[in-house]
This record gives sequence, structure tokens and C-alpha cells, in this order.
Amino acid sequence: MPHDPTSIADTLYNLNVGITGTGSGRHERPHKPLLLLAALEMIDQGRASASQVVWNQELTESFKRFFDVVRAKDDSCTPQLPFYHLKSDKIWVAKDLATGQLLQKAPLQQQRGMVVGEFSDAFQREIDTPEKRDAVRRLLISRYFPQYRQQLLTRYEPPKTNASDRVQESPKRSSAFRDKIAQIYDDRCAACGLRIKLPQHDVRFIDAAHLIPFSQSHNDHPSNGMALCKHHHWAMDQKLISPGPDHKWHVSPLFDSRRSDAEKELLQLNGQIILLPNDEAFFPAEESLAWRLKHLRRS
Repeated sequence: MPHDPTSIADTLYNLNVGITGTGSGRHERPHKPLLLLAALEMIDQGRASASQVVWNQELTESFKRFFDVVRAKDDSCTPQLPFYHLKSDKIWVAKDLATGQLLQKAPLQQQRGMVVGEFSDAFQREIDTPEKRDAVRRLLISRYFPQYRQQLLTRYEPPKTNASDRVQESPKRSSAFRDKIAQIYDDRCAACGLRIKLPQHDVRFIDAAHLIPFSQSHNDHPSNGMALCKHHHWAMDQKLISPGPDHKWHVSPLFDSRRSDAEKELLQLNGQIILLPNDEAFFPAEESLAWRLKHLRRS
């Protein structure tokens, strides 16, 4: 049985997915979250249990249906790879069904029906009811495939959930999003560049700001986020500053540098280059930047 991760939300938001492509086509590989979506579908349909999923034709066909929705250039339909490599995320391990021995490599086509993915105890507890599986499914889609949300969710009849279930999930999701944004921006504010991090005390200077609010977009992909200090996060939330598709900062004309040093300081941000992540796969999405700029206060 794999070791239980301490935070399922953090684990799912930080799957070891790998990155492929170049330039604007650079992106995270979709295979691991897609295989988990396929596994959740199998469980909902009674073709797998919350403890293990069999490597079989039904699973690979479910994976391919999801894959065909989200595939990008440089992506190959290889469900056997995430089936084996999900062990690195401590979600499940691949085992020989007859002997219980751990697989030493990705399963072959002729091993269908002879291999299982055995979930960790912690993950089993997160998917042992339809409501919990729906929450995990939506979390995966919001994090990895927000632009395909409707296509991926139309396959399901969502279970009825109460408000308390959603409230309990929100802090986990928010914390996982914050940690991912902090990681890719190296805890540095994308506006002023200030960086303070005291890991031993869990102290961070920056916030993780959504460009398009999650309540509207259901988009937790890092390209819909930005690391900002509390000062600039507040200013952006008030629509007084905005990052733009030109990768520059824009400042509301409502400010007057003669009124205060604070307004003067914010006006100096106008036209400055956004401090971007090192990996282009996580650059702010153009549509998210355009949304922010459209909502900048101008009068």
C-alpha cells in the first residue's frame, strides 16, 4: 500500500506530470489527471472500486475519450505510462493481480486484466462516496483542464451536495492553488519583485491572486494566477492596477501622484514589465490578462 499523502488537494495540484512543447505551445502533460478522471468514471459506473482499478480495455478506452478532448500538439495517447508512474505521486501503486508484486515498468497491452492500480488509504477515503468523487473530479478539471470544463463535466450526473461539503473543500483548494503559484513564481511578487520566505515558520510575503476570479471561471490552472504582495494584490482586486496581454502593468488613471506617496508609487508601476515565471508553460493566459485589463477602473 503506498504511503498516504498528507494533503490530497496539494498532491493533486502538484502531480508530477512533466512539461512538453515550446513557446506558446508549452504545456503540462495531461496523462496523470486524465487517468484519474477515467478511474473515477470507472468507479462511478461500478466497474472498479475505491480501493483499486484494473488495467483493462474499459479503462484505456475511458482514458482515450478524455484524451481526445484535451490533447495538444506533442501529446501521445499512452495510458500505460501514468498507470505506472502515478506511484511517484503516492496516489496508487501498480501491482500484479495474481502475486501482489509491484510492477517494475509500465503494463503491456497483453497484461490487461492481470494488473491493478491500488489506491493509497488516504486517497480511498477521498473517493469512497459519489459526492467525494465529484469534488475530486472538479478539482482536477479546475486545475488542469479549465478550458474544457463543460466538455468533461457533461459526461456526469453530479451528485447532490450540501453547502458544508463545498465549504470544507474550498480551503483545501485555495491552499493548494496558493502553494503552486508561490512555487512557480519563486515567492516573488510579479509587480514589485519583493520576496520574503521563511520556510521553517511557514511565512510567505506573497498571495496567490486569481486573474479571472474562481467564482466566475472555475479555473485554478497556474496560468490564471499570479503571485502578488498584499499591497499589489489589494490594488488589483480593487481594479486599480492590472497586468495586460502585453505583459506590462497598467494603472488606473484615477490616481494622482500629488495626493499621496502611495498613489505616486502605484503610478510608477505603469508600463513596467510583469515578472513572469521561469517556465513559459505557466505564463499568465492571454484571455485572463485581457479580462483583468478590461475591468481596470478608468473613470
